[in-house]
Amino acid sequence: MPVWVWEEDMKGGARPGSGRKPTLIDERRALSLHKQGVSMREIAERFGVSIEAIKYFFKKQRRLANDNGN
Repeated sequence: MPVWVWEEDMKGGARPGSGRKPTLIDERRALSLHKQGVSMREIAERFGVSIEAIKYFFKKQRRLANDNGN
């Protein structure tokens, strides 16, 4: 299921709709590729997004896993 990833430093402007648009990443596919040993750089290339967006995605996934595990 694709998920929208908003990077923490994305700030909107004064006008509606301004600012950086969120990145769409297929959560299952990204996690599957990572489990297969595909590098974050290669995952970013496959999705056509920056490596920073992928790093943020996995950071958010770890945070959610930790919150659900406690």
